[in-house]
Amino acid sequence: MPKESVLSVADKEAIVIEKLIFHIILKDDVQPYFLDELEITKEQTKFFKDRLADSAQGRQYIFTGEDVAVRKLAQTIIKAPDANFIKASKDLTDRFKTSHTSNTNDGVFVIALASIKKRKLLFMVKLDHKKVYEYKLKGNKALLKEVQNTFVEDKSAIQKVALIDISANVVWDVLVYDRSKPSSITDYFRNFLSVNPRETESQLTSNAVSFVLKWASENRNLLDPEQEPSQYKNRAIEHLWNIDTFETDAFIKFVVRDDDSNRRSRLEASLHDFLTEKGLAGQSFDVNRNALTKKTKKNVRQTAEGVKIEWTGEPQDHNITIPNEPNNNGIYCIVIETSDIQEIQ
Repeated sequence: MPKESVLSVADKEAIVIEKLIFHIILKDDVQPYFLDELEITKEQTKFFKDRLADSAQGRQYIFTGEDVAVRKLAQTIIKAPDANFIKASKDLTDRFKTSHTSNTNDGVFVIALASIKKRKLLFMVKLDHKKVYEYKLKGNKALLKEVQNTFVEDKSAIQKVALIDISANVVWDVLVYDRSKPSSITDYFRNFLSVNPRETESQLTSNAVSFVLKWASENRNLLDPEQEPSQYKNRAIEHLWNIDTFETDAFIKFVVRDDDSNRRSRLEASLHDFLTEKGLAGQSFDVNRNALTKKTKKNVRQTAEGVKIEWTGEPQDHNITIPNEPNNNGIYCIVIETSDIQEIQ
């Protein structure tokens, strides 16, 4: 069954570059300057691997059809890289430059065929040129000179990314990062790729809440004994309600509250791994507050005997105490304190 997961930390570390080329894009030139070969050292290979790892995340998209040009070109590269890589890379770069009808920054368009064990991936990364100065000393006086045509070891140089996996192993086709529109994608980049979002903002917002509750419920024994899983879910809702754009690290730090710093670090790492496996980590999207309904905010628990407990907000505000683990006899001792009981049905 196809997985929803994106690239984990282990996946990024295991990236092996099989083929790599870049072509030069200058805003004043109609056509890219194409290269036929690129010789790089081991140190430079590491530079590019690190840039690919930096860019191996983003919003999940699917191609609009089987005959999409970018998909077909990716397929030709993966099936016969020795025969097709350079030619297809030039075609992809030309299509990217042609689709960009407005001004673009000078830079390079990197195409890389990479593998993670037997998994084949195609990276396309637009790196902007960065202004770099070298200096020469003349006595106690420094003379600065601009170095032309450079791209640097800096995430801010990454302008656009498409990570393509055309296998049937994952539910998405492309992970997209677009610096011009981080929570979505610019029109011309969407047209170049011919993709649509795999999930809507409403679905992603709902997922963020449900995934936190599922994670907390499955890891009760790791949580702060004083915090019931609903409290992590409530903080997820609170955070989403008060932000415009979802960012994974900020979300996790808000959800995981713990005075024990060691346990907090373990829980943050655990939740990040869980969201990675579920395909949410690394995605950026505009939060849809309409997805945070009353039903979503409600907490429901049911005992083995069929007794349901329902509440909204913090359990202690309703005089409810539900332990995260059973006692030595395997029994959960649930305590509800109230001044009145009404017969509803």
